[in-house]
Amino acid sequence: MVGDTVNPATMVAWPADLGLAPPPPPVESVGEPRWLTEVRVRAARRVLWLRHLWSDHHYEGEHLLAISHSEIDRALVPPSVATEAEQHFYCADDQASALTRDLAVLGSAPGDARFDHLAGSFDLAQLELALLQLAAAAAVDPALGQVFGYLLDRTGPAPATPALAATLFELPAYEALGPASALVRWAVLEPVVTGEGAWSTSTGWRLDALLVPTLIDRSPSSTSWSAGCQGTPVVPARPVLRPQLLDELVDYVQALGPAAGSPPLEVELVGPPGSGRATLAAQVAERLGSSLVAVDAVSVVAASDPSAAGMRELRRARLEGAIVAWHRADALSPEVRAALPPSDLAFSLVASPLSAAPRPGTVRRSVRCAPIGRRERLGLWSSLTNLAPPTAVAEWALRPAEVVTAARVAPAGYQRVGDVCRRLLLEGTPDLVTAMPLPYEWDDLVLSPLTAAHLHELEAQATDRGQVLDHWGFARLTPLGRGATALFAGPSGTGKTMAAQVLARSLGLELLRVDLAGVVSKYVGETEKHLRELFDACERAPVVLFFDEADALFGKRTQVSDAHDRYANIEIDYVLQRMEQFDGLAILATNRKGDLDTAFVRRLRFIVDFRPPSVSEREQLWRLALEGAHDLLGEPLVGELDWSRLAQDLDLTGAGIKSAALAAAFLARSDGTRIAEHHVMGAARRELEKQGVVLRTGQLEPR
Repeated sequence: MVGDTVNPATMVAWPADLGLAPPPPPVESVGEPRWLTEVRVRAARRVLWLRHLWSDHHYEGEHLLAISHSEIDRALVPPSVATEAEQHFYCADDQASALTRDLAVLGSAPGDARFDHLAGSFDLAQLELALLQLAAAAAVDPALGQVFGYLLDRTGPAPATPALAATLFELPAYEALGPASALVRWAVLEPVVTGEGAWSTSTGWRLDALLVPTLIDRSPSSTSWSAGCQGTPVVPARPVLRPQLLDELVDYVQALGPAAGSPPLEVELVGPPGSGRATLAAQVAERLGSSLVAVDAVSVVAASDPSAAGMRELRRARLEGAIVAWHRADALSPEVRAALPPSDLAFSLVASPLSAAPRPGTVRRSVRCAPIGRRERLGLWSSLTNLAPPTAVAEWALRPAEVVTAARVAPAGYQRVGDVCRRLLLEGTPDLVTAMPLPYEWDDLVLSPLTAAHLHELEAQATDRGQVLDHWGFARLTPLGRGATALFAGPSGTGKTMAAQVLARSLGLELLRVDLAGVVSKYVGETEKHLRELFDACERAPVVLFFDEADALFGKRTQVSDAHDRYANIEIDYVLQRMEQFDGLAILATNRKGDLDTAFVRRLRFIVDFRPPSVSEREQLWRLALEGAHDLLGEPLVGELDWSRLAQDLDLTGAGIKSAALAAAFLARSDGTRIAEHHVMGAARRELEKQGVVLRTGQLEPR
């Protein structure tokens, strides 16, 4: 080439006869989307041009060179001259001009709704749109990878590159994609290499394979982009259980966005599982003209790449015009949150307020989903079934999800509904309580008229509190808690535990005795933790919570002289507050009423004093214990007894009388006779001595 001059125009001249058969113009496949056909046409036209260039040899033997002289000449041609020559070729060559006309026809044809929606959802620049089209084509038809490799003059298949996209779509000056590209932020495309080389114009890019099923789905009604996502749509069920809160949230969102310059919003809905948080969020979304997709944050965090998994969930919501509600949002680490693109509006469904601050620029509002009342439960039940509401729905503090479950099993009968609801409510009962038997009824309880009246009043309040608080509107007078708490105070053996058993049976509730040894811990904070678990598990359950020897837990606060005193007072303060907020039925029993903290006593709804039985009450107790006893054959077991003398001479409590009666039965069995007076007196003597009563010689001898 020494001394030769090369005219760039002659380098690109189309020879009279190449001796090569150009590729046939692509024909649109049946049902193939327009954007895919466009890629084929543009690639075919570019193939014609490259074959023209590659077949035009100006130097003898250059086909034997790894890099030919002609290739060097072409590379030195100014880009503007090369582009002009390529455009001239597309007009002069018959096949190329036919493909150009095909492109014009494709440009005026209706687009593909799915691809256009995917591209339009992320506000793409021209190069981003072209690269997306190439990458999508290669994902749908992998054979196009061979074509891209051919166009890039490589030895094998190649992915789509920004340079190839700019060339095929005849784009002006362009820049390589960067991390700020919408295609990158929303995980639509990803580079095939990592590191600094990922942002080169020659870097290959591939489409997220999870988008392919929707792109190739030709059914006209399919609009789902959920492939690979675990989020589930939430139906905005009826009725609206919290209309005032719904209106308030809709007004709040509409006042702050979405609009240009409005900050991203996060609405934190605080409440236990099943409290209707997702339904409320779905109702808000519906009022805003959108839908809701609930995503479990724990499942996202468990993925191999949590950030990518979370990104796909947000991308799916964006493509479907939905709002994301993050279930168990507290599982999302700050790193994962920072990697996710901000949403105009998102919901966080949590059991307690998030401790982590919102991401910079995001406005967070926390809203507590309070428990629904009797009226709301009955309204929800009537929307689900025509059957009359069972007691479990009307009186138990069920959450919305539990009412729905109850309605599903209603055809099996009310007994089955009660069993299912009871199991749901007691599912989280910790190992800090013991279920007590309920063998007694009101007739078995012998008390003074005043004490019995107090107990019946407590029973009435426990039975009718839903009606009075919700239907009559008196819940406004109990802002801290809706429960009924009572203190049973009196000497040991006066019937406190038995009264609790009778009440629980009469109310149709279980009686759970608190294991104070398991609750109270020497470690700081452990007692409060145990109590929180205990109250949370039993608050809504159909149970009576029974604290025996309550003075051990509800004692008086002391003057602080060291750290131990301070922490002890903190425990008592927590107990006082939690008892006041308790929504269930709790009974505390103590024989040392004076040892209880006065602030706690003030918070109790009932204080029932149990006194030792009077003479007439003792006679009734003796008769209940022994009179009419018989064996399995119906033979009487008790002889003639002076009930009046037993009541007057034996100053025993109800528990002492039961213990003496049992001991007398064993004595009579040993003698092989009926229970006689000397058996009862002997048993009573030992019972009194056990209690520390000193008896004189001859006292309590049979007559």
